[in-house]
Amino acid sequence: MSYRRVAKKDEVPDGRGLCVQIEGIDVGLFRVEGVIYAMENRCPHAEDPLSEGLLEGPIVTCRAHGWQFDVRTGFRPEDGDGFPIPRFPVRTVDDWIEVDIHAPAGR
Repeated sequence: MSYRRVAKKDEVPDGRGLCVQIEGIDVGLFRVEGVIYAMENRCPHAEDPLSEGLLEGPIVTCRAHGWQFDVRTGFRPEDGDGFPIPRFPVRTVDDWIEVDIHAPAGR
């Protein structure tokens, strides 16, 4: 695994995401009940940045067309068998968020 330090934990706001770039990939960081999740930061419908959408609980709503995704799984809430947005493993070390974009997170 190749974790990269990307942000301080307190930089991830409640109710929204934070976009960071790792090796040219935009990654959205989202905090849900104190846990940080990382996923590719673009809606597959219009490629709008999900980190700028509204986060309610674990569901982020794309601001462009209202598509919703569960940041814990990458799936649309009503389509758990569809095509998920790629997610990445996250760990916190000394209040720093670290993400590994080379090892997609499990389901």
